[in-house]
Amino acid sequence: MSARSSQLLIVQPYVPSYRVPLFRRMKAELLTQGIQLKVAAAPATGMDKSRADDQTTEVADFVLPIRRIQFGAKALVWKSLSTILRDYRPDLIVVEQAIKNLESWLPLLSQRLPNRPHVAMWGQGRAYSTPQSQMEARVRLWLTRQSSWFFAYTDMGAKYLSENHYPAERISILWNSNDSEMLRKELTSIHPEEVEGFRRRRGLTKGRTALFLGGVDSRKGIRFLLDTAHHVAESLPDFTLVVAGTGDSVGEVLSEEDRGGPVRFLGRVDGREKAIALSACDILMVPEWVGLVAIDALVAGKPLATTEHPSHSPEFEYLTLGTNSIITEHRIHEYAAGVTSLLIDKSRLRMMSEACVADSALLTINGMTDRFVAGIVEWRQASQE
Repeated sequence: MSARSSQLLIVQPYVPSYRVPLFRRMKAELLTQGIQLKVAAAPATGMDKSRADDQTTEVADFVLPIRRIQFGAKALVWKSLSTILRDYRPDLIVVEQAIKNLESWLPLLSQRLPNRPHVAMWGQGRAYSTPQSQMEARVRLWLTRQSSWFFAYTDMGAKYLSENHYPAERISILWNSNDSEMLRKELTSIHPEEVEGFRRRRGLTKGRTALFLGGVDSRKGIRFLLDTAHHVAESLPDFTLVVAGTGDSVGEVLSEEDRGGPVRFLGRVDGREKAIALSACDILMVPEWVGLVAIDALVAGKPLATTEHPSHSPEFEYLTLGTNSIITEHRIHEYAAGVTSLLIDKSRLRMMSEACVADSALLTINGMTDRFVAGIVEWRQASQE
C-alpha cells in the first residue's frame, strides 16, 4: 500500500439523507491525504424504506444487490462485494458494526492474509437501541475484535470496547452528527412572519407547542406519544403536538388528527421546512429511540423531552437532565407531567433553551469529518507498519 495513494471503501446498509454531507466532505478531505473514497450501499428495505430518506442511488458509487435471510424475528443480510473487491481493489474497508451483515465476515476474517485489504468497523461500540441476547452480544464483540480499527459514534461506545479488550489506541471517537451547520443557517434565515404563518395555518399556540421529529414508526413509541399528548392537553387546553416525519405509524397519527385530537401531522420535512417547524415549537417530544434528533433539538434551542427507555441511541449521551432536556420514567402520566411542567415554567424553559444552543457548539458535521479523516489517516499509517 502506497503511503501517497490509497483506496478506501465504506460499506453501508443504505445511504440516508443525513449521511450525504458527511460522505461528500470526507471524499474531498481524504483526497488531500492521498486517499480515494468510494461508498457502497444497498437500497433501503423494510422500515428503513418507509422513512423515505434513501439517497443510495444518488450518492453511492456502488449500488449493491441485497438478499435478506429471515430467521424468525431476526434477519441476516447479504450484499455482494465480490465485483467491487475485484475491480476497485480497495486497500482499506470500513464496514458497519453488525453481525447480520454477512458480506463483512470474509473481509474481516481474511485481512491478515497477504494482499488483502485492512478492515475497520464503524458503529456504536456496544448495543444501544436493539436488544441482544447474551450469545449475540458475545459474537458481536468477537467480530468487532477482528477489525483492525474502530470508529466509535461516541465516548461511551469507545469506553465499552476498551473495557472489553479492544486496544484503545485503535479507536477513533467521531461524535456522531448530522449537518448541524446547515440547520443553523436555515434557522437564522427564518423570518418571524414565516413562523407566525406556520402557527396560524395549523392552529398552534406559542408556548404550547411540541414537535416530534423523526421516523413515525413503531420503534419511536408513537402510540405512547399520542396518548401523552392527550394527557398534556387536558392540563393545557391550547397544547398541540406537531408530528413531522414518515413511517409505518402515520395512520395512527392521521386518525388522531381526524378525531380532533391535539395533533397536527406535517409529513417529512427537510431544509427550510424543518427549520420553520423547529422555530415554531417550544420543545421536542421524542419518548423513545432518541438519536440524531438530539442534535436538531440542541441546535434549535429547544429542550428535548424524553423518557428512560432502553431504545435510545448513542446520541442520547448529548442530553443532560435538567440542563438541556427532561427525562422522565417511561409512563404516560409522568411524561405528560414533565412536559406540562416545563411548558408552564417560562423562566426554566428559557434557561434550558440557552443551554441547548451552547451544548450544540461542538456537534458539527465538519468536526465529525475531521475526526473521521484523522482516524483513517492514522489507521492507514498503522496498517503500513
